[in-house]
Amino acid sequence: MFDYLANPTRFMRLADLLIVPMAALAALLLAAGLYLGLLASPPDYQQGDTVRIMYVHVPAAWLATLGYVAHWDCADCSISSGGIRLPISPCAPWHLSGHCLPF
Repeated sequence: MFDYLANPTRFMRLADLLIVPMAALAALLLAAGLYLGLLASPPDYQQGDTVRIMYVHVPAAWLATLGYVAHWDCADCSISSGGIRLPISPCAPWHLSGHCLPF
């Protein structure tokens, strides 16, 4: 299966078929998660409704941390290998522009 999808034409054909259903599924799950987290969850007995901010804040903090780790990983990969030699590497644009180095 992976060898079949290594051909960009075949991969793009499959991606074009799946983009609309996956976007609809993502929107549906996002709406359901926001509803359950912000409206359907019961208030805390001490903090009341203000505790619901954690349902948004904590995942956002985790995503930000993941972004920092991904940039660090790109920088580490770039520095340790002496440059990225794969044209399809997800770090290639970051390496070329210099934005991958966090410090």
